[in-house]
Amino acid sequence: MDFRFATVDDAELLAQMRIAMRAERETLPAPEDEGAFLKANIDYFRNALADGSYIGIIAEKDGSVAANGGICLHIHPPSYGVPNGKSACLLNMYTLPGFRGQGLAGKILAALVEKARKMKCCKVFLNASDMGKPLYVKFGFKDVANEMVFDL
Repeated sequence: MDFRFATVDDAELLAQMRIAMRAERETLPAPEDEGAFLKANIDYFRNALADGSYIGIIAEKDGSVAANGGICLHIHPPSYGVPNGKSACLLNMYTLPGFRGQGLAGKILAALVEKARKMKCCKVFLNASDMGKPLYVKFGFKDVANEMVFDL
């Protein structure tokens, strides 16, 4: 298995993997215009990879994608828990069904956490699926209180 950092040329691949992940775990209905949703994701990855606000890792076997994951850099005003204001959001962790159980997600997770550390992030946060949560707990992630959301 080969692991590499994603480039702008991987935008469509990352978008397709994200849509496959969302289809597997999403509780909301899929967008009516799936083509527009794909394009929006491709545009996001193209721009975020280019400006460095998204860092992705892709696992490949014989040139075919097996798994991926990424982090988005978040910069906020400094706080007691994040004194430099830099944190990373872990997202898009997805392993294709035929490659599950081989430790790919764990290797991608470790590499992304190390990248966040090198970028001087103070925390890594995520939204865990039921399938992914055991991996994150084993790695040392903890549930936190006080998270809320408001849909616009």
